[in-house]
Amino acid sequence: FVLCSASVPLLRSPSEAEQKSSSLLLFSTSRRASSGRFAMAGICCDLPKEMLGEAFSWLPPQSLIQFKCVSKSWYALIDSLMKDPKFVNKHLRNIDNKLLSSTCLVFFCVSYTYSRRRHRNSVPLRHKVFKSVTICHDDRESDHTSNVVEDFHMPTLPGEVDPVNELRGHCNGIICFARYNKIILCNPAIKEWRSLPKPCLDSGSFEALGVGFGYDSRGNDYKVVRFGLDRFLPDRIEYFKARAELYSLRSDSWREIEIHLELDTFPHLGKEVFNRGVIYWFLWTHNVIFSFNVLDEVFHSIPLPNNLLVVQQDHFIRLGVWNESVVLFFYSNKRGSPNSIEVWMMEDCFVGAQDSCPWTKKLVIGPLADVAIPLTFLKNYELLLQRTDGGLILYDLHSQILRNFTIIQGVNSIPCWDFSYVKSLVSVQGGSPSHS
Repeated sequence: FVLCSASVPLLRSPSEAEQKSSSLLLFSTSRRASSGRFAMAGICCDLPKEMLGEAFSWLPPQSLIQFKCVSKSWYALIDSLMKDPKFVNKHLRNIDNKLLSSTCLVFFCVSYTYSRRRHRNSVPLRHKVFKSVTICHDDRESDHTSNVVEDFHMPTLPGEVDPVNELRGHCNGIICFARYNKIILCNPAIKEWRSLPKPCLDSGSFEALGVGFGYDSRGNDYKVVRFGLDRFLPDRIEYFKARAELYSLRSDSWREIEIHLELDTFPHLGKEVFNRGVIYWFLWTHNVIFSFNVLDEVFHSIPLPNNLLVVQQDHFIRLGVWNESVVLFFYSNKRGSPNSIEVWMMEDCFVGAQDSCPWTKKLVIGPLADVAIPLTFLKNYELLLQRTDGGLILYDLHSQILRNFTIIQGVNSIPCWDFSYVKSLVSVQGGSPSHS
C-alpha cells in the first residue's frame, strides 16, 4: 500500500513545489512486470465524500479530469462536483488563493522563423503560439525570473473567429472573443466553448464599437455588453445615435439597454479592463473613460485626471488593475531617450454620481531607458514592461530593480495580448445546450 497526499502545489521554481496537504488518499498499486509501470488497482478505503471534495477543490482542472479515470465511483463523484455551483465557486477561490505566490499570464506569440519572414499582423493561425507562463516570485534577487511555461490549448473555434485579434475580455477563467456579430465564450481549462445567439442590434446602419465581458456577483450571472452607433442620413446630414445591448448567460438571450453617449465621430477604443463588477474602456479620440456596471447595468463617462485632459501626441494612456483598483498608465515611448511612466489610481465612483471620480497619482516610474509599454501589474508589486525591441522585463516597485523576463526560446517575444489567468471549472453551458 502507498500512502499519498492530495496536495496543493505552490510553484516556487520549475523544479520544486511547496506542498500543502488537504487530505490523505490511500490506494494500492500493482507493478506490471512486463512494462515496469505502476497502475492503480483500486481504492482501499472509502474516505468520506466531504473529505474527497475538499481535496479535489485544491486541484487544477486538468488533474480533476484525469482523476475521473481512477474508478467509476470517482468519475461519478468528480462529475457531480464539477456540476455543483458551490464546489465550482470554492474551487475558484482556492485556485486563485493558491496563485498568491505566483502569477499566471497568457501570451500569444508568433513563431520566430515565421516572424522573420513576414509581417505578424497577417500571420496564419498555424504559425501562432499560445503559452501560459507561471511567474515565480520567490527569487527576486536574480537577474532573470523563474518561469513555468505550458502550452495554452485553445479549442478550435467556429467560423472565421481569430482568437488573437478578437479577444474582448476575460473573467474567472472564461475568455470572450468577438468579431462583428459573432461572439464566443470559451473556457480552455475544461475545453468548453459556447457560440452566443445573434445580437438583436444587427441592422446595416449599426456599427459596434465596444464589447465587454464580466461577472455579476449579485445575480450570479456572466454578461456580455455590446455598444455602438447607429448612423442616420436625414437630408444628407450624418447623425449618430448610441445604442447598447446585453447578453445574459443565465437566460441565453440579448436585450437592448439604455445608453447615453454623445459622439459625433467613431472613437478608437483602447484595451478593455474588468474590475469589481465594472468594465472600462478608454476612448482615445475623446480622452474619456467609458464604463459599464454589470450589476446595475448602467453606463458612465469618467473624465481623466485634470492635468491629463490634453494628451500630447507622443504620449499614451493605458488602463490596468493594481490592488483591485483601476489604474491609468500615462507614458511616452519616444525612442532614444529615457521615459517615465505615471501611475494614476481611480477611487470608487460607480455609486451613481457621474463625472465625479477622484484620481490619485500613486507612482512615477523611471525614467527608464528602452522601455516602451507598461503591460500589467503582478501580485508581488512587480510591473511587467515591454522594451522598445519587443523584449519583456519586470520592474520591482520596492527595490526599483529591473529583471529580464523570457517567455520561451524560439518565439518572438512580442505578445499580441496578455492577461492574468486562472484555470477554473466555470462552465459556459448556460440556459441552452452548447458545444464542448
